[in-house]
Amino acid sequence: MSDEGVRFIARIGLVIILILVTAVFRTIIGPGRRRGYYVLFGTLGGISLGVALASIASRWLEVDVSVIGACLGMFFGWGVAWMFARRVPRDAH
Repeated sequence: MSDEGVRFIARIGLVIILILVTAVFRTIIGPGRRRGYYVLFGTLGGISLGVALASIASRWLEVDVSVIGACLGMFFGWGVAWMFARRVPRDAH
């Protein structure tokens, strides 16, 4: 298998893991539309920040690290979203 094939398989595995981790985190957040919106905005904001910082780091490292930056940014965004979502009552819609 070529190097590109290995990278492709690794990215597919990473996407599957991210889908599972997202589902677990969404379950931890709990019910409620407002809580879901906080998670959504945290995810999108974190991915955007991660990719933006990865574009700068990619120039220095001379390797594309946008996927790693997006994943790390998403986890950071979830942390920020959790700080806001935990203040919303669990049964609030």
